[in-house]
Amino acid sequence: MIRYMYLMLLLLGGLATGQIYDPVPLDPFPEKKGVREVQFRIIDPRKMRPARPVKLQKAEDEPESSQPRADGTVPRRYTRVAVLGYHNFSETEPVTEMMMRTSDFRAQMEYIRKAGLKVISMQEFLEWRFGARDLPPKCVLITIDDGWRNVYTQAYPILKEYKYPFTLFLYTDFISGRGDSMSPSMIREMQRNGATVGSHSVHHHYPSKWEECAEKGELEYTKMVDEELGQSRRRLARAFGNVNTYCYPGGYATQPMVDRIPSYGYVAAFTVVPGKVTCEENPWMIHRYMVFGNDHSIFKNAMDFRVAEVGKVVSTGSTPGTLPIKTPPPPFPVSPQPGSTVSCEVPEITAELSGVPGINLSSVHMKVSGFGRVPARVDKNTRTMSWTPPCRIYMPNISVHLTWTSSDGTSHKAEWSFKVNQEVPVQQ
Repeated sequence: MIRYMYLMLLLLGGLATGQIYDPVPLDPFPEKKGVREVQFRIIDPRKMRPARPVKLQKAEDEPESSQPRADGTVPRRYTRVAVLGYHNFSETEPVTEMMMRTSDFRAQMEYIRKAGLKVISMQEFLEWRFGARDLPPKCVLITIDDGWRNVYTQAYPILKEYKYPFTLFLYTDFISGRGDSMSPSMIREMQRNGATVGSHSVHHHYPSKWEECAEKGELEYTKMVDEELGQSRRRLARAFGNVNTYCYPGGYATQPMVDRIPSYGYVAAFTVVPGKVTCEENPWMIHRYMVFGNDHSIFKNAMDFRVAEVGKVVSTGSTPGTLPIKTPPPPFPVSPQPGSTVSCEVPEITAELSGVPGINLSSVHMKVSGFGRVPARVDKNTRTMSWTPPCRIYMPNISVHLTWTSSDGTSHKAEWSFKVNQEVPVQQ
């Protein structure tokens, strides 16, 4: 009960007005005099208990019907949320992945209206995820990354017109009011008209920067995590009030980040891996559709609530779902075969392990890109491990990773990748 009350205080915290004026950049730190530093603790993920949604009422009293009630809501387990992610907007600049035509954005907002989809605020999303609210069966959460000035000049008037709430994931080094960045006063105005502020780090580092820091050792890496995730929240909270959500820049998330993020005061973090969100979503790896300006299929997929897809992973680096060319093939038969292209939208993934000497079948684990660790089954008679995705695969490239231990305690792994034909029509 105490833990639940503390969580609700975090979720229901008000938006305070900060004492920062344009065009001065955000003051990085509060006065340290009299401030007690929080002692952070690295959490062992093997000892973490999975988050369990709090029941609004006893299970036996909860209606079993998935049909909307009089107020349009359904029991939490029947709601799915499509989280949309945007960046830049312009009617004249060349369209790119990050730059969207303003008219296209308006058309998307109009589609949401005509489809009768409920656009929810971040507050409503968090209350639903943690068991304090019911929602309609199909909902949309709008998020916008970085803090570009054209969000204020191009997207904000449209969102205000439609009365749609939205979340700004800001990285603090960019919020100055100079050049192409928004100013604090612009952000505060948007807060008064439906915007919520979340953190997007301090510097928006790319993976190469994180990897370079990791080579310096655990201490330096931890200091960088503390700065990017911890300091960014403190700066934003001073300027804009309560900040309790984080968005991984470029979708780059590591275990040390996930281990430490609750210590900074966040209650949820968002990725760039598409997929409908359910009430059992991992709060530190929430799915999100990054809507590209030059690819209208992403928005279309996000609005298709018939399929709970886990789609293309957006990242900076090599093509998602692929492995290095020099990766050796598995030393046993697998399906789909390495490097092959499958035409089935939901392919069965198998590994025939009968020829593996000394393998401990209970130690075998399978991970699949876009899905993480999956509940694969092992047929003890044929010694074959298999798993079938629960929904259509929208990733063009899929990698499979198997790990196991042998009878002498030695650890092993095998990896392979295959392609999925994206021209296969969706099965109705």
